[in-house]
Amino acid sequence: MASPTVITPTEIWRMIFAFLSPSDLRAVGLTNRDLRTLAEPILYAHIKWTWTRPEVASFVHELILSGGTFDEQPWHNSKYKSPKLQVSEVVTDQLVEYVESVHVPYTEEWVQELRAGSMDAFATLLLSQLPNLKYLHLGKNFTRESRFIGMMIRSALCDESRDSHISSFAYLQDVSAQCPDLACYIRRYTDFRNTADNLPFYYLPSIERLSLSIDNPTTFNWTGKCPPNPLRLTSLDLTMVREGHLGQLLSVTRGLRELECYWLYRPDIADDFVTDTIDLDQIATDLSHIQETLTDLTIKAGSAGWPSGIYMPPLHFNGSFNFSALHMLERIKIPLPFVLGFSPSTSNTVHLGEALPKSLEWLNITDDIRFQEEWEWDRDTSHLVGVIRSWLQNWRVFTPRLRGFCLSGEDKIQDWQDEMLDGLEELALEFGVQI
Repeated sequence: MASPTVITPTEIWRMIFAFLSPSDLRAVGLTNRDLRTLAEPILYAHIKWTWTRPEVASFVHELILSGGTFDEQPWHNSKYKSPKLQVSEVVTDQLVEYVESVHVPYTEEWVQELRAGSMDAFATLLLSQLPNLKYLHLGKNFTRESRFIGMMIRSALCDESRDSHISSFAYLQDVSAQCPDLACYIRRYTDFRNTADNLPFYYLPSIERLSLSIDNPTTFNWTGKCPPNPLRLTSLDLTMVREGHLGQLLSVTRGLRELECYWLYRPDIADDFVTDTIDLDQIATDLSHIQETLTDLTIKAGSAGWPSGIYMPPLHFNGSFNFSALHMLERIKIPLPFVLGFSPSTSNTVHLGEALPKSLEWLNITDDIRFQEEWEWDRDTSHLVGVIRSWLQNWRVFTPRLRGFCLSGEDKIQDWQDEMLDGLEELALEFGVQI
């Protein structure tokens, strides 16, 4: 039997919805996809935002600008810009008056983009009026084009000769800027890298937590005349940035305790830095900048081939896994191939225990990049159990603070051979370590 929602004429629904309040229309849209399609044109037909007391901006401590990508296939949107806002000339003139009053060198360009309806220009306008902000989250819709936000932060923090009236964001402690995935073949359409937009956040005087996506630049340069000195920065989450550049970003973070970074390779964005080689020696060198403070390390990894391709691009390793110099490290989460290669015959470490820091309490090995053709661990899991056994039988010598070991993955646990699962259970009982 057909649902009443389906058989009721559209005109009837529109007549009903016309008498509902905005909150009721929103609630209707959350109950049914078909009703949402009918309710949204009415809900968003008239928007009124009245700001009669601009001084209350000083009360705002948290700003979340959320939203995913603008189309269903973000990999294929290289040629398209973000949608524009339609704003009346009267309202725009009022906004332009404010922009001209703050005295920044890019006033003319900012005004031009406001009149063109650029969301980047409007978001920058909003952010510039929140001097006491402590938390800022920029979702993917707001980082897809974020040039003006970057310029505003640079002028507020890095321009020593500035005479602008923009806040220095002295209280901003937590920033998350989630960039969308790079569109396929993006290098064919633009040479733009977002590095200059995101690096200024390092100069925030009170920054404690940063989550950034940084497209690897051809040449790495800090935004200001001098490198930043983020003394309070303790937690850093980096996406896309590769070896070498990672070291540049870590060299100024002398108090960093938590680091999460995502290693990525795609053939269509390959260059001098984005290569098909996982350089373990360079990663170790990069991490040496924070060996006196780092307690938590998470490394994730991913690769992708051409959109029409079936197989992942081949990956290679340079050097070997050895993080023993990170003598403050308590927790590591890292892909299995980074530790032991893609197969028993291509091991990246001589002995697991010797490659781990003595301070280690938890080791979590994941199955990231498990779809690589080179991956052979599901064919010879007994070797993996043997490597773990060789480490655990002397764990009090190699890692005396050890509390537990975890082997985790995205696939169902049944995908691992029963032989290996049984072997891990035996190791837990034999050596008294949580597995």
